[in-house]
Amino acid sequence: MEPPRGIWASLWNFICFLPYFIGLLLLGFIKGIILCPIVSLIMTIGNSAIILGLWPVHFLWTYYCILSTKQFGFVLKLVLCICITVPLLLWPLISILGSIIGGAAFGLLSPIFATFDAVGEGKDDVFFHCIYDGTWDTVTGVSL
Repeated sequence: MEPPRGIWASLWNFICFLPYFIGLLLLGFIKGIILCPIVSLIMTIGNSAIILGLWPVHFLWTYYCILSTKQFGFVLKLVLCICITVPLLLWPLISILGSIIGGAAFGLLSPIFATFDAVGEGKDDVFFHCIYDGTWDTVTGVSL
């Protein structure tokens, strides 16, 4: 298939392609809206468990590293121990909020990208792959 020649042929190809593109975008968006809460929940629970489970160890290890270093004097160690408390206390909250936002973005965008990928070359049943791709793959991909 040859590319169009001239501005009018290019414009006509764009107009003919626009409904196809909008249809795929809507299908991907609908799949994303359906999967977004599930994927966000799975990702948030998994990441939050790791964040909250390892937070006490990170808290203690940070203070241990500050206090055991030989490069800082007593006053600087004291100032660092006081100042590092706020970031260490905010760390779980910010990390969990980031997991929620990241899970929502992954749950919404992954089905959209997979829908457009389904119409690429090498697919036998394009209609089936437009519906199926990005659904189960997104749910299993979030738990890996």
